[in-house]
Amino acid sequence: MKLAIIGAGLVAKTFHIPAFLNCPGVEITAIYDRKEAKAQALASPLGAAVYTDYDRLLAESGVDAVSICTRTDMHCSMAVAAAKAGKHLFLEKPMAMSAAEAEEICRAVEENGVIFMLGMLNRFRTEAMIINDRRERGLMGEIYHADARWIRRRGVPANPWFSQKELSGGGAALDIGVHTIDLAWYLMGCPRPLSVSAMAHKRLGAARAKGLSSWGTAEPASGAIDVEEAAAAFIRFEGEKSMTVTVSWAINGPDEDFNFKLYGTREGANLNPFTIYSMDDGYCTEINPVFTREDAWVEGFANETAHFADCVARHCQPITSAENCLSVQRMIEAIYESDRLGREVRLD
Repeated sequence: MKLAIIGAGLVAKTFHIPAFLNCPGVEITAIYDRKEAKAQALASPLGAAVYTDYDRLLAESGVDAVSICTRTDMHCSMAVAAAKAGKHLFLEKPMAMSAAEAEEICRAVEENGVIFMLGMLNRFRTEAMIINDRRERGLMGEIYHADARWIRRRGVPANPWFSQKELSGGGAALDIGVHTIDLAWYLMGCPRPLSVSAMAHKRLGAARAKGLSSWGTAEPASGAIDVEEAAAAFIRFEGEKSMTVTVSWAINGPDEDFNFKLYGTREGANLNPFTIYSMDDGYCTEINPVFTREDAWVEGFANETAHFADCVARHCQPITSAENCLSVQRMIEAIYESDRLGREVRLD
């Protein structure tokens, strides 16, 4: 599979390119960025072609697939154009700025018969795969509630586009809420969402602090912030199931509290520290799976890119297909709508 990397920023350099280089049968043959120097810096070590015109890349590069890791406001137009050009799509999260844009991507993917995968890497970390396997084998029974949270004490992204709604689509609820909701929902078995009640908070702004840095840089975030830095939600699902969600870029609480608690009729689970809560011979027991890895993020990117390459080769749907991830986009949009209206929002 010949692959083009779209967007020569931090995510492409740090995660997408290293992960795809380790995928058998994948060759990175083109790099696109509006800034030629940035594209050239990533392309030169690979011997890849450089493009600053996206339409020209789609028409002339001869690639089979694109890996899009640009600003969120560019996701929809670029994904739709790639699908219409017959290119398979690996798209970095979030799917789009809105549910309407996500629906447009879904239509383009279906109409043009291409493979689409959204980069939801946490589904591919070892803990998630163990929990999902136990759920599918019936060991956990029915998972009826999840408590999902990702809390950064001070972690407003330093790149200013993240905190500008017209470029990002939203703040913490969209940026890291998509990871939080997606993983919990996936591990619950993807039940149909019925309603969302939520609040989004714009109280701390950039929340600069001495000795603490923004995510992805050694320097604190700068510039105007017109999106929420924190959000909390309660989501109801079909089958009398539920999820509580708390996310923040900045909050006066513990740093990087990235955790998921799942409650099933036979077993429960905690992601961090990773524990399975079970029963044995009438006694409560705890199972602590032991495994080694270098880094959860590196592992997630490696496993998800390998899954994408395999799905393209076999022309089958990834577990993070367009239709599957559209549900997550709708839940996040409902968070913003519930906050705006000050009441629960129905999705069914």
